[in-house]
Amino acid sequence: MSAQGRCNCGKFAFEVPPLQGIAICHCKPCTRAGGSIGSFNAVIPADGITFTKGSLKELGNYQDTETSSGNPMARHFCASCGSAIISIPKDSPIGFFKVSSLDDAQAYIGRDRKPDQVIFQSRAPDFVKKLDWGEGVKTASEG
Repeated sequence: MSAQGRCNCGKFAFEVPPLQGIAICHCKPCTRAGGSIGSFNAVIPADGITFTKGSLKELGNYQDTETSSGNPMARHFCASCGSAIISIPKDSPIGFFKVSSLDDAQAYIGRDRKPDQVIFQSRAPDFVKKLDWGEGVKTASEG
């Protein structure tokens, strides 16, 4: 199922394709970008986001070079309101789309779906570390 979303100020609107997976990340750049304890990401093709207002080239971006893999990641956001939209690792076929920017995130991911992966769990707050994600959820202390 595809879904629609936008940044907070409405300068950018977009549609994303069906998700390939869900990853929750607790690395420092994701917690900063998300303004919370982590980032809730849909894994989609790197070129999968379709803009209905604005374009990827018009988004603000920076190259995050402090990644655990050493592979730079382009982090794209609305320069007007600061909404994080998508992060794309260099030379990668996938992107990490910020689920929080969707109009109806629950319809997109499903009510009962668990994440496929929890990354940098060792950096999460203690109450998150104690969560039982259940079978099939990969957790990684580091990236």
